[in-house]
Amino acid sequence: MDLTALELAVHRLRDAEAALDAARADVELEAVAAVRKGGPVDKVSELCDLTPHDLLRMEKLTGDIPVR
Repeated sequence: MDLTALELAVHRLRDAEAALDAARADVELEAVAAVRKGGPVDKVSELCDLTPHDLLRMEKLTGDIPVR
């Protein structure tokens, strides 16, 4: 039995999941950076689909964010 097509599909799925995880991390860091720069918590949380509570918790727990 040839499982090549299945193996390729699994590989694509894993790549997509890794890309999603990386994008989510980018959004969270940018959201924290926006709040630290004075962005309104309600607007930032609405834009990035995080609760204000989660956003403020991340802001407190996140160390320095390197400037890009």
